[in-house]
Amino acid sequence: MSGSWKCALIVLFIISVPRCRKAYEPKEIKASSHILAIDGVINVGANSTSQFVLTRSRSLLDSVTDLPELGAQVMIRSAGGTEYPLIDTGANGIYISEPLNLDPGQKYQLLVTTAEGSKYMSDPVTPKLSAPIDSVNWELVEDPSFGTQVVNVYVNSHDPTNNTRFYRWDYLETWQHVSWYETFWGLTGNIEHGLFPGETTHTCWSTALSTSIALGTTITLSSDVISQIKMATLIKDDPKLDIKYSMLVRQYPLDQQAYTYWLNIQKNSQNLGGLFDPLPGQIPGNIHGVSNPKDPVFGYISACSITEKRIFISNDQVPGWDSHWAMDCPLKYAAPPDPNNVVVWNYPDTSYQLYYYSQGIMVITYKSCLDCRYQGGTLVKPSFWQ
Repeated sequence: MSGSWKCALIVLFIISVPRCRKAYEPKEIKASSHILAIDGVINVGANSTSQFVLTRSRSLLDSVTDLPELGAQVMIRSAGGTEYPLIDTGANGIYISEPLNLDPGQKYQLLVTTAEGSKYMSDPVTPKLSAPIDSVNWELVEDPSFGTQVVNVYVNSHDPTNNTRFYRWDYLETWQHVSWYETFWGLTGNIEHGLFPGETTHTCWSTALSTSIALGTTITLSSDVISQIKMATLIKDDPKLDIKYSMLVRQYPLDQQAYTYWLNIQKNSQNLGGLFDPLPGQIPGNIHGVSNPKDPVFGYISACSITEKRIFISNDQVPGWDSHWAMDCPLKYAAPPDPNNVVVWNYPDTSYQLYYYSQGIMVITYKSCLDCRYQGGTLVKPSFWQ
């Protein structure tokens, strides 16, 4: 028998052998239970709102990115028995109170009843008052680990009373962005009409909450001084810095138990994205099931005041930074559909919009090239924008 025939028979034998290997699917991966996660603080600052995000943790097989907990009843209760409701006004799992003036001398706890009737309650917590943020600064440096320039943003703080010792920060980032083209024509129904410069859909602002967990402690220091804790790193040509970028850093004082909880969350979930992503194991917090004490729940409720500080970074402060983003924005020329009324718009392809008129001819392109909202964000300029 020739060598080639021997090889052919061997291959045929391998193909015909029953495949006995079974895919490794541990129960932790296949588990479909979505554990309730509660994130937020009871804000005891003057005339301040408290906000809590209720969602379900995702399993490793979930394809959705968010599982908000809707229709829950959420309440802050003081040690004196006064209750303050929070409402999910946006129907997105974010529950917000009215502006309150909670007494920082009282203990508080959070009560949650889900739409299906499961009840949860946090342990009573003693409020802590936040020291002011001294500064938020940034630097433009060459970073060998990225092989390019980066912008690093840092926070600095101190408590002259030496009472804070444990800190957590998050931030809201807002950036300005524009559509590929700017049109001065709008559409109402099927009628085109002119727009003033301030009415166009050319400029938007997008806002996002940080997903990383930033912590700091001065427990081993003689003075309660926080210096140069990194908040974020923006890599060269990040589109957020194409025009102007702003970061609002928020500081939360913690007790030691809360710090330990967030430190464990940071170690276990930082690479996965945050509190609501899959965790390798349940990390105990201070929220417990009331209806079923064995019902697991993620979260640690703290009560504190919150201090904030905002910075801006403009593109002209980072010379040479440009994301070079581009869109497929072909220009087409079309005769007005109604020669007797050129402002009537009934172009058959609804993905197109009028860009401008050129000697009675319509110049059109995709709507997404003329409206920055297709990139996300809003046309409403933030009140704090410089």
